[in-house]
Amino acid sequence: MSNGYDVQFEIPDTLKIYLYDFGLSNVLSTDPSNVGGLVKLLCDEAQLPNTQAATGQLQGRYLGENQVNYPYARFFTDFSLSWMCDVNMTPLKFLTGWHNYIFDGGENNAPIENRDKSLTGIKNENPRDFKRAIRLKYPNEYACRARITKTDQGPLAPNQRAGLSYILEDCYPYSIDTVPLSYGTSQLTRVSANFYYAKHSVVYQDQTLNSSGSNSRDTTLLNSDFADNLPTTV
Repeated sequence: MSNGYDVQFEIPDTLKIYLYDFGLSNVLSTDPSNVGGLVKLLCDEAQLPNTQAATGQLQGRYLGENQVNYPYARFFTDFSLSWMCDVNMTPLKFLTGWHNYIFDGGENNAPIENRDKSLTGIKNENPRDFKRAIRLKYPNEYACRARITKTDQGPLAPNQRAGLSYILEDCYPYSIDTVPLSYGTSQLTRVSANFYYAKHSVVYQDQTLNSSGSNSRDTTLLNSDFADNLPTTV
C-alpha cells in the first residue's frame, strides 16, 4: 500500500540549535506532544527517489547500425516532500528555519518571536534591518542525512514490515513551494518543499525470509493473509 512510509531527518547539531528559535525542540521525536515531532508525523506525501544515468551516443560502430546510447555517469535528481500544517504552521517553520539558516547572517537575520499571541500583536511587528548581511553557511553545517522508508502493515503494528529504505546524503531544501490561502470550502493547509542531495544508499529487507534464510514464509502475515481471513457472505 502506498500510504505506509516513514520520513526522518538527521540534522546537524548547529542547525538543531538554530531551530530552537522556531520552537522546534526535537525534530526527530515521534511524540505528538513534542512540537518538533510534528514535522515527522505531519508529512503526508513523500517520494522514493529515482536513479538516472547520463548517456552519450556512439555512431558508426558497425556498418548500417544506428546510434548506440551508452551510460557514462550516474546522477541523482531532486525529490519532494509535503506536509499538513497545524495551527502553529510547524512544518513551514521547520522548512523556513532550515532554508533561512543556509543564508544566515547572524542575529539580525534570526526569526522574530512575538509573545503577544494575538493578531494585532503579530501584525505590529517591524521587520529586520533591510541592510542586514547574508552569509552563506558551509554545506557541512546545513546539509543533513534523510531516510525514507517504505513500510507496510503487520500483525503487531501498521508499520511493522519495512522492505526498502533510502538513505539520502547531504540533503537540504532548495525551494519551498507557495502555500495557497483562499476563501471558500475549508481545506487543510499544506506546504511542500523540494530537496537536493548528493547521493543515496539503498537498504533492503526481505519480509518473506525466516530467520534461517530459507525461502519459506515466516510467521509474519502478508496483506493476502488478511484478505483470506475476511468473513464471507452468502
